[in-house]
Amino acid sequence: MFFGKIPVRDFLNKIKIGNCEICPEIGEDDAIIRSEGNYLVIHSDPITESGKDAGFLSVAVACNDVNMKGVPCKWVLTTVLLTKKENLDVIIDGINEACNFIGCSVVGGHTEVTRGLQQDIVVTTAFSFSDKIMKLSDGKVGDYIGVFGFAGTEGTWILANEFENELAKKGVKHETLEKAKKLKYFIPVQEKALKVKDDVIAMHDATEGGIYQALLEVAKATRKKVFIFRDPPILQETLEITKALNINPYTLISSGAFIVVTRNPQKIEEFGGVIIGKIVEGEDVLEVKGDKVYKEDFEEELVKFESNYYGWRKRD
Repeated sequence: MFFGKIPVRDFLNKIKIGNCEICPEIGEDDAIIRSEGNYLVIHSDPITESGKDAGFLSVAVACNDVNMKGVPCKWVLTTVLLTKKENLDVIIDGINEACNFIGCSVVGGHTEVTRGLQQDIVVTTAFSFSDKIMKLSDGKVGDYIGVFGFAGTEGTWILANEFENELAKKGVKHETLEKAKKLKYFIPVQEKALKVKDDVIAMHDATEGGIYQALLEVAKATRKKVFIFRDPPILQETLEITKALNINPYTLISSGAFIVVTRNPQKIEEFGGVIIGKIVEGEDVLEVKGDKVYKEDFEEELVKFESNYYGWRKRD
């Protein structure tokens, strides 16, 4: 078994490279990019929970965070940690597919076979430039809360791909699983985010802990109560899969959905978003339909399910 850094010459010609003054090449340790604005927007994310299409997912979710500042994702750095060298081509294919779908380019990274891994890990740093700053803490009492996308999208896709047999045993229909396995292309949010950027105060994507965690983080950032008067949108396949596994879809990892804070709710709905709540006076908590109040962070449903399924922790 080969371990260690993979020579760049073995895969450099397979990566979607471009849009840089100095791009990845043998002998160059850094990328150089010409600045297009006043502010550098940058985010880094690892993919550790999905063995399916980790290359695509890593680029997509990292770029989503950059999009939340109202800018397109332009460049990514990818760190690929492999269980075996033979897996590299599949991951590169996923990275390239995501870059083509989103419109960004690889400008560097690191690739190696790492001893002791149970599955491949891909870490992507995404970045772009902006001429303005957009932040959640600018939300004020009276601002509306909207959602684009659907609760639990990423989690549904992962569960359908990695636990298909288990779900089938629990009665989830084949057609439902096939639909869920195609949700990959619902995960990138760039197109929607760029359409609404001029009509929002801030945006925030829903990842670990799902829609509810994202809404709670809006409350924490604004130091006000977020009151939800309408359930966030959800796909039928997500409802069926989460019901079969006794999972709360609103606390399931939800890349593909994002929260907007706005003073123009009509415009948000014209763009296809759903207004579900408001920022109101009160303690920094999430209140759902006057029924339940949440102050503590939510436990990620996918991690909880996988931990129980694989015996990573003692069952309750």
